[in-house]
Amino acid sequence: MSKGFKRVGFYVLLTWLFTALLHPLSARACAICVPYPERTLADRLLENDELLFARELDNSPYVFSPIETLKGPEASSPIKLFCDSATRRKLQFIPDSAVVLARKSGAEEWRMITFADSVQQPFIRHIVNHGGDWAASPGDGNRVRYFSGLLTSEHPQIREQAYLEVGRAPYSMIKPLARQVSREQIYDLLANFRFIEWHSLYILFLGQSDHPDDRAYLRKQAESSARLGMTTNLAAWLTAFIEAHPENGLEEVVGWYFSNSDRSEDELEQVMTSLSVLGSQATSDDLPFFPLRDKIVRGYATLLDNYPGMAGRVARDLAMWQVRAHIERLTEISQQMILTDPSEVYLLDHYLSMAPRYTHQTLTVIPSASE
Repeated sequence: MSKGFKRVGFYVLLTWLFTALLHPLSARACAICVPYPERTLADRLLENDELLFARELDNSPYVFSPIETLKGPEASSPIKLFCDSATRRKLQFIPDSAVVLARKSGAEEWRMITFADSVQQPFIRHIVNHGGDWAASPGDGNRVRYFSGLLTSEHPQIREQAYLEVGRAPYSMIKPLARQVSREQIYDLLANFRFIEWHSLYILFLGQSDHPDDRAYLRKQAESSARLGMTTNLAAWLTAFIEAHPENGLEEVVGWYFSNSDRSEDELEQVMTSLSVLGSQATSDDLPFFPLRDKIVRGYATLLDNYPGMAGRVARDLAMWQVRAHIERLTEISQQMILTDPSEVYLLDHYLSMAPRYTHQTLTVIPSASE
């Protein structure tokens, strides 16, 4: 790996860490469904102060006439704008279609945001009209609930935007939405491998089911992944499995992946993603410390024994949760200079410097699944 790439990764990780510590709610956005932040259509629409629907004038290529102002001053003058050939063909052959043009102020040139057929246009109007209510954060409840109702839309572009919006919401907000999608719809989608990159969200939904067939299905998938070393949607399968088997699911996952030294880095990264998401759920006033998080922290002791190279990831979670644990083992790993990635070294050093200030301390022994 080049030094330049490592340096970029280092600063990205620093930014993420400070965001996690200073803004914990935003840091809890689910990393399983949309592991890297992705700007959605709603983001692109709502960042502009002027929006309109427009169509290309007949016999005037690349000249557009406004047909409806969505936001900002009323526009009526023709707009000269380059348009790719595929979009021009869709405008020509799809009835009542339009493009969305946008700009942040009257001093800027118009830009094309997206093509919109007659089904997408009401969807876009709704986003623009409710943008003020959604401005707080991507995890705003009203915004997520609206898009969750579109997860089963027949329109592929609307369905995709619904997935991106719901998939990047905090996990604790995703869980209650599981009831909005039927078991039949979930299994139909999971059987369609054209949408395999979307499977994670629906796997998480399945983890909220109390149906015995769903619990058995999740166990089968989790055990198969562990036995065969599969990593496709692994973080989602393990998260759903642990949710569906609260009695001993976590202990089983720790046994499968942390108790020996032959797991790949890809597997461990996905397991860590699952446990980090589960452990980052918000706690309530009645429950000052989340019990599952305590178990996860104790499970990290086994991970550090067999995979000391994961110390930076462990330190990241402990720092985000402000938990004091595994100090002696992490100090030993730091002194042995096992870590070579500068970002991982920083995470470990940062945690060890901050740990004495954390008030919650976790024991480092995890019960076996048989206890």
